[in-house]
This record gives sequence, structure tokens and C-alpha cells, in this order.
Amino acid sequence: MTSAGLFRTQGEQLKLQATQQLNVRQNADMKQVMWIKICGITNVEDAEMVAQSGATAIGLNFYAPSKRFVSTTVACEIRQLLGDRIELVGVFVNSSAEEVAEIAREIPLDTVQFHGDESTETIVRFHEVAGEVGIIRAFRVPPDGFDAVDEVLGELQQANVPLKAVLLDAYKPGEYGGTGHQIAPELVRHWIDSDTTNRPPVVLAGGLTADNVAAAVTTAKPWGIDTASGVESRQGQKNAEKTATFVRQAKLASASS
Repeated sequence: MTSAGLFRTQGEQLKLQATQQLNVRQNADMKQVMWIKICGITNVEDAEMVAQSGATAIGLNFYAPSKRFVSTTVACEIRQLLGDRIELVGVFVNSSAEEVAEIAREIPLDTVQFHGDESTETIVRFHEVAGEVGIIRAFRVPPDGFDAVDEVLGELQQANVPLKAVLLDAYKPGEYGGTGHQIAPELVRHWIDSDTTNRPPVVLAGGLTADNVAAAVTTAKPWGIDTASGVESRQGQKNAEKTATFVRQAKLASASS
């Protein structure tokens, strides 16, 4: 081998090593980035604002009784506007598996969030007909703790239904999220630490605002967070300053935890 050939080979090796080291650093950075969903988006203007805020995902509520309900027409406009710039999560409450799958394909949605009293059979059926769509199972954690959560997660695991995440929301009788009530972060942390069954990543929701999200993230150390009312000017109308501050505080707390 000539010296020129050796130089090229060594140069290529050094370049390859540098690329590999960069990939390792980038992968490490990606693992530290918190998943942040701003839920209850009702219009394209708010969707664009959230996409620019640095949030990871937008939540679109397809539960008709909700004051943050969004039609499939508006949801399609949001998808057309944003493309693949941000993850679109459809939030459903007690819809059939077939209805959820139909809407997920129409928009299309990246992920669906089952936020009601859906049976394990419903979620299994959805996975059978729309396996390409991610699934988040949400729970309104009751005062008596996480036993019901563990039971359902065990059923889904046994049925080989992969979950993108499990979302923990505050319990309020008759309400399906967006209440502004907060679940105690220290209880969530204790539940995460007690894991012996390889649970899905945890998303903390319920009553999170720009003022309390840093403390909640520092205490609970969740994989992701979710807010709706915490960044609103009024119900169903997001506030750009509150949203930007919320995202910034969450990322800073996550990076330092």
C-alpha cells in the first residue's frame, strides 16, 4: 500500500470514528429530550404556534362532549398545515376500535390515546386493525392508587399490545381529562420506581402549568408530560407565551434531572 493510500485509509477511519462518536452523542441527547404534548388543540392557528414552540406532539380531542372537541375536517387541515413537523395524537373516549381506526387513517394520526373506560378487548381490536398507529393508554388514577392501572397494563402486555406510553391523569368523577387537577408527582415517582414488569414509558398529565411543571418533572421524572388547560388563555384557546414558557421549563427541568 502506498503512503497516499494509507493516508486515505487512516483518514477514512478517523472520519468514520468521528461520525460514530457524533451518532452516540446525538442518540444520548435524543434520550434526554422530553416528550411534550400540548393537548386540546381546536384550530390551525394554535396548531402552528405549538409546532413552533418546541413541543413534541399535539393532542386532538375527538370526544364530542368535550369543550375542546375538534372535527375531523379541522384535524385534516391541521395535518395538511403541519405535515410531519410534529406528532399528531388523537384523543378518544369510549369510541369503538373501528371508529378510532377510521379517524386515525383519515387524518392521518401518528398515535391514538384511549382516555376513557375502554376495555382491553377494544384496544386489542384496534391494534389488530391499525397496528401501524401508536397507542397511549391513559388512566385517571383514583384515590386508592395504581392497582387498576397495573391490572390493565398486565392484560395488554399479555395480549401482546405494544404501548407507546401510559398516561397518568388526575381523577375527577365524570370528567375525562382537562380538569386542571393535579396528580401528586411523588406518587407517580414511587410507582415508576416500583416497576418490576417493564411498564411502558410514563407521561405525566393533570394540572400542569408553566409555574409547576419544572417541580413536577424534577420529582416524578416522567418520560413525557401533557397539558391542556395549563397553557390556555380561555378554554380551547392556547396562549403562545404560556406554551413557550411551559415547554422551556419542562425541557430545562428534564435536562437537569
